[in-house]
Amino acid sequence: MNNRGKNVGLLLTGMALGATLCGGAAAAGIIAVPTWQPIYVDGQQVEMEAYNINGSNYVKLRDAGRQVGFNVYWQNGVQVDTDAPYTGVALTQDEPSTPASDISSMRQEIVDRTNLLRQEAGLSDLDTDAMLTQAAQVRAEEMAASGIYSHTRPDGSDRSTVSDCPYTAENIHRVADRRLETLGKGLAEVVVTDWEASSGHLKNILNDGLSEIGVGLARGVNAAGEDCWYCVQMFTYQGYHVTWVDEPVG
Repeated sequence: MNNRGKNVGLLLTGMALGATLCGGAAAAGIIAVPTWQPIYVDGQQVEMEAYNINGSNYVKLRDAGRQVGFNVYWQNGVQVDTDAPYTGVALTQDEPSTPASDISSMRQEIVDRTNLLRQEAGLSDLDTDAMLTQAAQVRAEEMAASGIYSHTRPDGSDRSTVSDCPYTAENIHRVADRRLETLGKGLAEVVVTDWEASSGHLKNILNDGLSEIGVGLARGVNAAGEDCWYCVQMFTYQGYHVTWVDEPVG
């Protein structure tokens, strides 16, 4: 499950925690074989490495977190953070954090303001997608961690490599706390207003070929060393969906 070799299983039947897939099972004569059963998340089939042991299906807890959208990492034991999107890594002790409920509210407001612009243009609303949200969050976090503000990922790969779906569009923004304080406005209002004022970003928002949206928000610093938010909107085209999301790259 991670570079320390810890494997934690998740029992798919009933979604109960299962035994670890490790040497103890083999020593006890328990046989694990690749499962033939399909796995679905919110009605969409996903690809995950899974094994059948004594009639129960097991996957790595890390893989489940990646697909469903909760964080799993190793820190003096297996840690599961249901209020945070999957990254596979823990926050450092001195890293400031924003309550998950606040981030969730800001994400939703960005989606609502985006859909309002579409409604005003006579377009249908975009549906929020959990996997697309996870992909947008990875993009926001890797920019915040590296300080590289770009549609190219920090390792030089194309932004589309963050997921298994190449049929996406992306808006990014970096907003300093100082600017929010000066304007006396919230992040969602400022970031969507700025995107609306930019022809390239507005073109994505008003693209009638898009159907889904995901929003990622991460704390970092800008080129001037000021505390800021890294904001990402990701969209998928009609008929296409994200089923796998990469980890942040440095």
